[in-house]
Amino acid sequence: MQEAMLNPLESVRRKVRLLILLSAARNAGLVPLPASRLHILAYLADVLSPVWNLDPYDGKVLKRPDGPFFPELQHDLDRLVGTGMATVTDVGHVSIGQERLQVSSSYSINADLSSDVLQYIEATPDEAVAAEFLRELMLAISAMSDEDIDRAFLQDATYSNKRAGSGTVIDFAEWTDTNFSALAADRIGQLVPTNAEVGPSEKVHLYFRHLQRRLHGGR
Repeated sequence: MQEAMLNPLESVRRKVRLLILLSAARNAGLVPLPASRLHILAYLADVLSPVWNLDPYDGKVLKRPDGPFFPELQHDLDRLVGTGMATVTDVGHVSIGQERLQVSSSYSINADLSSDVLQYIEATPDEAVAAEFLRELMLAISAMSDEDIDRAFLQDATYSNKRAGSGTVIDFAEWTDTNFSALAADRIGQLVPTNAEVGPSEKVHLYFRHLQRRLHGGR
């Protein structure tokens, strides 16, 4: 929480990302999003952003058995709820060990209150590209069941890499440039017959089909 307060520009960027993500999730029929699922989607957006030649909002994540969680992002998400641009339901907390609690609420975007802000955001060239990417990402994810979405990180090429143990920081774009997820998406795109058009959108969709197969014992 202190980090979010000490970096106001980063906080604004996260809020912008969250509004676009929640809007894209709404359009894909994914809301309300449980907090844990929202953090998974935010993580997947980060590791796959290079496929669209975008920089991730956060280039590192703590590897947890229960999946990725970004404290600063959660802080800013709660602030969006405070402004009314996001709505919260099913408010509660779950234990994450060592006498610590994690929010278990579900979130949606307030489409009426945020519509003007989103129009302004998406009028800027950089954010328009980010919005297109997140729309495609959410559409690709929406083909999966809720159960598979909640387990997707287990088969993600970056998060599941055994070089990083539980409780360690996975650095995929902070100090190092080893993003196995983006590399895997590019590689999967190369496996498509050469006469097919494989752009960033197709690579994202193919990557999630790959994750789904892996979750169910395929390769």
